[in-house]
Amino acid sequence: MNRPDGPAEDCCAVADPSKPVDPRIARHFDQRMRNAAALGEFPAMVEVSQGLLSLLDDVGVERPTLLELGCGSAALMVSLLERGAVSADGVDLSPGSIATARRRAEVAGVESKVDFVVGDGSVVPVEPHDWVVLDRVICCYGDLEALLANSIGAARKRYVFSVPLDSGWRGLVNRFWRAVENATNRLRGRPCPGYTHSIAKIQQRLRDAGFEPLRDRRIGLWYAAVFERS
Repeated sequence: MNRPDGPAEDCCAVADPSKPVDPRIARHFDQRMRNAAALGEFPAMVEVSQGLLSLLDDVGVERPTLLELGCGSAALMVSLLERGAVSADGVDLSPGSIATARRRAEVAGVESKVDFVVGDGSVVPVEPHDWVVLDRVICCYGDLEALLANSIGAARKRYVFSVPLDSGWRGLVNRFWRAVENATNRLRGRPCPGYTHSIAKIQQRLRDAGFEPLRDRRIGLWYAAVFERS
């Protein structure tokens, strides 16, 4: 899923992984990929993703295998491959995003190092990888525990994520825009609620699984973090 990085991002949610994913979610992101293709360009890497990339500047030293859930058009993934990651697997709900991701990888010359699949990150079968990345994805899932359970279990060394800030005045701004966005989506008949989850809960879940914070930073209204297995 390809997500902008503003406070009221257009974020399509998967609230119950036991139910089939609403096809309108994929159609929405497919259309966004078509719009980008019509302009003859790939969707640009947004500020939050750029900030997350800066927290992973040792990728050339670590040379990890990557799994990115909700990879969108793979701007972050391809950048990590170009900087030294050994291989990468990407998962996204949108077939259009996956097709764009494949083209981006081909243009960058890293197509032999990647594999993509259309799927729901909270239930898709995943193999262990050195690093697991969820960039602006957690806010799209109503069932936080299902997504964390599936993704944390796949991380051998690092778990990398970005989420909207949930406390202080920035948390209030995010919740306000989220409420506006959700109300607008309901009026437009789109199944795209977004969620502002507890960062403390995510951090504790990671600690319970044996991870400790390595690096983090605030990027506007977002929080980006790298947790490493202790």
